[in-house]
Amino acid sequence: MKVILKEPLVYFLLLSGLLFFVTTFFQQDSDDSQEIVVDRASLLGYIQQKTKVVEQDKLIKMFEKMPEDKRAGWINAYVREEALYREAQALRLDENDPIIKGRVIQKLEFITKEYSEAILKVTNESLEQYFEKNKQDYYIEPFVTFTHVFLNRENRTKQAILILAIEKLRELKENNVPFSQGAQYGERFLYHVNYVERTPDFIASHFGQTMSDKIFALKTIGDTWQGPFVSKYGIHLVMVNRMEKGRFPSLSDVSAQVYQDVQREQIQRNLERSYKAIIDTYSVKVEDLSE
Repeated sequence: MKVILKEPLVYFLLLSGLLFFVTTFFQQDSDDSQEIVVDRASLLGYIQQKTKVVEQDKLIKMFEKMPEDKRAGWINAYVREEALYREAQALRLDENDPIIKGRVIQKLEFITKEYSEAILKVTNESLEQYFEKNKQDYYIEPFVTFTHVFLNRENRTKQAILILAIEKLRELKENNVPFSQGAQYGERFLYHVNYVERTPDFIASHFGQTMSDKIFALKTIGDTWQGPFVSKYGIHLVMVNRMEKGRFPSLSDVSAQVYQDVQREQIQRNLERSYKAIIDTYSVKVEDLSE
């Protein structure tokens, strides 16, 4: 049975049957059942339920100050939920559930989502088109891996700490201090000793923009101590053992991620079409929402 239900054609037939059942048999009801009235009280109640705003006065003030586009968004959401609820009731998905409205809507949404996933068609062409259109989203930021020896500026003059830094740099080089032992030669820093594959923004947040720019501008990569570099905390001696420039990957590099993103977009598009098909079976009447 599970194998059969995984077939897209089965989902298509099931949903087609459901929609046919809804749009033929249940449309024989009165015209009132196919009209969704959005009045002020209903919409306020819906917004209160979704936002959890308990105080009535606060809710009304929020509603009155609400921009037209946001209010329209709430109306659309209310109409969508009401339409789904009525269709779910018509299909008798409630089955006397004590939390009727929320549960039956979830059931119909689940059926619709299952159908949307079943009819996915991700082709190589659609992958390429999506990737070209959204290439910026896949940009790989530059990153750097380094360790540093820190010298605190507190209780030291500018000249004194600079002399200390030059002496410490000489010591590090003469002793061929490796990456893993650098921390033994410095003082306690507010953040980290080692930074692994960190972006410019991250480095700037710890050391300041100036030092971040200087580190990413370094040409010497490997077992070499460099500096001194100045931050607002003091002076740093740095060993960089890896640095990668920012780049736009090829589709083959990120094909799995792009495939998932295309799937997600198609599912959402299919869902919106399904919801619209349901909502379109109703006439919507928005009454005056002012007091």
